[in-house]
Amino acid sequence: MRFDKRMVRTFGTSNEEVMARRLGLLTLLVATSVACSARGATYYVNNLLGSDRATGLSAEPQADDGPVRTLCAAFARAGRADRIVLANTGEPYREMISLSGPHQSGFKGRPFVIEGNGAVLDGTVTAEPGAWQHVEGNVFALRPRRLTYQQLFSNGKPLTRAVLYSKYEVSQLQPTEWALLDGRMFFRTEGTKIPENYGLRHTLLQTGVTLYDVRHVRIENLVIQGFQQDGINAHELVRDCQLVDVDCRANGRAGLSVGGVSRVEAVQCNFYDNGRVQVRTEGLAELKLIDCDVDTSGAPAFESGGRSLTANGKAVLGP
Repeated sequence: MRFDKRMVRTFGTSNEEVMARRLGLLTLLVATSVACSARGATYYVNNLLGSDRATGLSAEPQADDGPVRTLCAAFARAGRADRIVLANTGEPYREMISLSGPHQSGFKGRPFVIEGNGAVLDGTVTAEPGAWQHVEGNVFALRPRRLTYQQLFSNGKPLTRAVLYSKYEVSQLQPTEWALLDGRMFFRTEGTKIPENYGLRHTLLQTGVTLYDVRHVRIENLVIQGFQQDGINAHELVRDCQLVDVDCRANGRAGLSVGGVSRVEAVQCNFYDNGRVQVRTEGLAELKLIDCDVDTSGAPAFESGGRSLTANGKAVLGP
């Protein structure tokens, strides 16, 4: 085969050009891929009208598409820097959320978002029929499956807890008050009512939102209640996590717990009626509270065992 000089010259000079073009094209593809990944998709959840067979990419039910029914299905579909949007149907979402690893993280300036729209994430369960046993007068008792931390709700609202030191004090309970004693929950009804008249539910699911080894996560406008352990637990290796307008109420141990080397910021959040403490840190955790309301009327407001816990820029000390 013959090669003339023009062919040789063209072949020799184009080799560097081809490499340069390939490098430029590769750079463009990478930049485009990152931009597309950072843009993310939005998945919609509706626990009344949704279907886990749907794609979740539409908020309104359609013939061949629409929202998913469960949070589990939404998180199975979602990827990095995506958004999960909950419909506030008036019916609580009775599930747990767990985020772990890069796949459920975001990017700087483009977080993985859980948007609650005021919906309730609830960890409670009703007792089996006949599980509430009469004790005396208007006092009834229930032996729950989990004893370490408990809360009692009536029609979705937390009830007032009394502190008793002996079973002989149960008669001191006021109507609709409850207490945890000797492995049982005691509850006093009103008049001739029985526990079944109150729509009672107690804690069962472990933790509302668990975060582990995630970055750039934002949770907003969500109510988290009735979980046996914590409302939100940033367990370890959580960075650049922001909670905005989140209510953590009436959870068994704490509303918010931040541990390990996690870094969390809470803005305009509310923590109240939680069992042992409202907000806690441990290990080398750092938590910033900005314009948050932390209840001090019941359980202690803070347990600051971590590296840093601040409220509006001021250090917080707790037991």
